[in-house]
Amino acid sequence: MKFLLPFVALLACGVAAAAPQAAPSSASPSAQAPGYYRVRLGRMTVTVLSDGTAAVPFDQLLRGLPRPAIDRAFAAAGETADRATSINAFLVDTGEHRILIDAGAGALFGPCCGRLPQALAAAGYRPEQIDAVLLTHVHGDHSGGLVRDGARVFPNADLYLSKTELDFWTSDAEQARATPSHRQMFVEGRAALAPYLAAHRVHTFAGRSEVFPGITAVPAAGHTPGHTFYELESDGHRLLVVGDLVHAAEIQFGRPAVTIDFDIDQAAAAARRRAALAALADSHELVAGDHLSFPGLGHVQRLGDAFVWAPLPYQADVAQVGR
Repeated sequence: MKFLLPFVALLACGVAAAAPQAAPSSASPSAQAPGYYRVRLGRMTVTVLSDGTAAVPFDQLLRGLPRPAIDRAFAAAGETADRATSINAFLVDTGEHRILIDAGAGALFGPCCGRLPQALAAAGYRPEQIDAVLLTHVHGDHSGGLVRDGARVFPNADLYLSKTELDFWTSDAEQARATPSHRQMFVEGRAALAPYLAAHRVHTFAGRSEVFPGITAVPAAGHTPGHTFYELESDGHRLLVVGDLVHAAEIQFGRPAVTIDFDIDQAAAAARRRAALAALADSHELVAGDHLSFPGLGHVQRLGDAFVWAPLPYQADVAQVGR
């Protein structure tokens, strides 16, 4: 999602142009260590990687709820409407392949973010060890980390995404039709894809597709035309990576009809969210969210006609999850 697009004037001051900072020292009193959290899913190992956190002005970006009600909802959670939002990515190590789901923002948002390479290194991996990157969608906080200075960050990786998603973001006609706040997304998305397209490392899929053994792409259009969930399954253990299904947990679990400016199709995004949350509440399947507070793992529960988020309890040892 494009947190900073409505604030072009701020970006012009050089905030977005700043290069990602080096990993903070463990002795620094003002910065966290590189963030990763590891779990087992059957025979897979899933490592959540933090790309950083960005302040999001939800009171200006959410649609379908008056600003006073938005402020009250965040206040009830002890937060403000511009609270920091996690940008998460998910590394799946199957033993045979190392597959990254989403790649963070890279340099697009400035020093707040673009920290995935440091988190990856802290977790014991190098960019050249990544065999594939699966995109939930092409928004900059998911694809910007694919490139640095126009070159591929993951030189040995193939890139996978929905054909609908690729066609949309590479369409001049769609760019011309886009709202002003969305047009820069096309520029940034194309820049992220370009070196992989040039190297013939981009693969697309249509509909529900098994892209790797135990990893299935699930169409989830709404937020973007080719927005995709990825279902992981190993030895009966399951986890669903839901991309940008939810941006503001304090509001959208209880009010799924509330959308955000970044949704390409507002009505479809709201319908997708309600249907997906209902299905997840019924199945009790483990969920991974790109913008749910790090590490973004948990379950969806029903609360009357609404839903609530139940974060997975933190465990000091790497534990088996999913069922």
